[in-house]
Amino acid sequence: MSKTYQVFLGTNKPTGGIVSTQEWLIFLKQVDAVFTGYTVETATGSWKGIKEKTYILTVITDEIKQLIRIAEDYKSIFNQDSVLIQELPVNPIFI
Repeated sequence: MSKTYQVFLGTNKPTGGIVSTQEWLIFLKQVDAVFTGYTVETATGSWKGIKEKTYILTVITDEIKQLIRIAEDYKSIFNQDSVLIQELPVNPIFI
């Protein structure tokens, strides 16, 4: 049974700089290769007291392992301290 997940992807790099739009679009190709549909929202987050642009990736899937792999890839590629995945308590209905 599919579940709804949100992945919070911060854009500040601990070594300095931010994830650029071009870097984000290249990374998103990895998401496209795995999931046929998803939503991306832009938000402002805070990590360790520092505000940052954050992408929220929402996916409805029964493939949590693939979603975890994508989050791990983002964490590794952009040297992130952490990536949050949360499961939402909703039952999606596609019509």
